[in-house]
Amino acid sequence: MSDWLIVALIGFFLAVAVSAAARTLRRDQRGRTLVKHLQSEDNPLFCTYPYGAGYQITQINVTRERWKPYVVEVTRDALTIYDVTPDINRRFVLAPADLRWFGRPRKYTYGTNEIWLHAEIDGTWWLLRLRLPRAQMQGLVRALKEIATEDQITAYRRRRPYIHAGPVRAQPAEQDMLGIWTLHSAVTLYLTPLFLVVMRGATVQRTIELGQIQNVTAIKRLDRPNASGLVRFDLEDEQIAFALSQYRTFAGQLAEAARRTLEDPVKFQRKKKKSDDDVWDDDDEFYDNLEDVDLQSASDGELYAAYDSYDDDDQQSFRINK
Repeated sequence: MSDWLIVALIGFFLAVAVSAAARTLRRDQRGRTLVKHLQSEDNPLFCTYPYGAGYQITQINVTRERWKPYVVEVTRDALTIYDVTPDINRRFVLAPADLRWFGRPRKYTYGTNEIWLHAEIDGTWWLLRLRLPRAQMQGLVRALKEIATEDQITAYRRRRPYIHAGPVRAQPAEQDMLGIWTLHSAVTLYLTPLFLVVMRGATVQRTIELGQIQNVTAIKRLDRPNASGLVRFDLEDEQIAFALSQYRTFAGQLAEAARRTLEDPVKFQRKKKKSDDDVWDDDDEFYDNLEDVDLQSASDGELYAAYDSYDDDDQQSFRINK
């Protein structure tokens, strides 16, 4: 290779590196400037530009975006994600009324941490994933607790792993008096830590609270042994069934997720800084440290749940105790 070609290649790679560094510096400057503006204008509960971290938005059954840098702002009215682009695009707005669940899938580390948020917005279901350094993540969690419901905070404090499954294709099923099953047009099932979401395309057809689900059963069809099996469960006033290929696996996941909604997290005692009501609310590490401890809490009877499985070929039942 001739000397002039080597010099040209070195110059090219240096130019690319310098250009990338310049873009990063401009983006970081925009992020810091936006944070200062939002803090002065909105007086948010939390606002930060997590250097080197990113966010990802998934609209269930539609699209998953790539990871991108961002600014996050939390006020009493909304959590807002801003793209750190020259036009400062307000990419995602999550009102407290649309929040369905939030949780960190892994314990805190001293590096980058991740949090997931589920939202139901205008009849569609979204998953927002945010990555932040540890201290910023703790600040975000505190702010989320200010706008979340008590049920969502309790769900956040339950031990991991948080159960997610799907989206999977399924068909609503009905059984007649002769035991023959009739299957209806396909839907999508998406299991989250608090809800079983039934969707048709991008549209949410129904959200079923897991705390209302009882008697989950995986059933092999006797009328068509080679067809997909069924997952059947009871609500307060109805029985629901879906046919799907991995029916035993999904039934187990559904029963376990429903069981966990009945668990009471261990009580966290806040420590006061002063004699007044200014207390620190970073209970995350307290709950993180409980993950390897085999704890089951009970009050007003058997609130922790258990399930019994029957390993015959036709049916597997999961009992959820209340």
